[in-house]
Amino acid sequence: MNSEVIENYSHNKRGLTIDALKYIAIVAMLIDHIATAFVTDYGTVYYIMRLIGRITGPVMFFSAVEGYHHTRNLKKYIIRLALFALISYLPYMYAFNDDFDPWRLNVIFTILFGIIAIYVRRNVENPVLKFFMIFLIFIVSIPADYGTSGLLMILVMDYYYGNRDGEIFGYLIVILLQYRIFDIFITPLWTYMKDGVLDTTYIKTGCYLLGYFVPIFLFKHYNGRKGNTNNKFLKWSFYIFYPLHLAIIALIRIYIVK
Repeated sequence: MNSEVIENYSHNKRGLTIDALKYIAIVAMLIDHIATAFVTDYGTVYYIMRLIGRITGPVMFFSAVEGYHHTRNLKKYIIRLALFALISYLPYMYAFNDDFDPWRLNVIFTILFGIIAIYVRRNVENPVLKFFMIFLIFIVSIPADYGTSGLLMILVMDYYYGNRDGEIFGYLIVILLQYRIFDIFITPLWTYMKDGVLDTTYIKTGCYLLGYFVPIFLFKHYNGRKGNTNNKFLKWSFYIFYPLHLAIIALIRIYIVK
């Protein structure tokens, strides 16, 4: 969700700018949230929409890492993330659930925790203090959207920052381990070997996780450029869209779709 990349530090004009990546993330997020809130038959359409939605988080985290390293004012960036995380708190809570759960935190909180974790990793010199501070941030991030997996993606991408292949490799390791993507295909084979029955249910219900591979293509084609650096509307639209679309979904669910 960050819009703070301030300079075109690459001369490559081809490929995807950071703004283009975020537009892709917004569209994918909207498709995913519509599926989560309104599609109840859990058929093919539902899983395709959810697969597309897997693009959102990783692209947002990638953009946040880029933003950390190219913002004019890190303090203002953190305050802005905290503000919109709080603004999105209730809309996110009621967009997909009918009950009040104070521990249900949106993805902007995850990005906020990630940015703070990057700062700690890069600026706290005492290794013991650094470990416990980051460990505490991991604990706090547990109830947030993407939770510790999102925080781990951010830290891994930051660790390899400046090495695009390293970022992609680190991201690939995280998704393979965190989301057990191998199990999509291994579990049916195991049940066949054990019971003599090829049960493809797990493939159907887990295939949407393959959407996590799509961001690899997007990262590879990122050209290192911000996009339209002079358009203030674009800068704020990324922040405004998130709570706004959640509020609309919540109102539709509460007052129209009961």
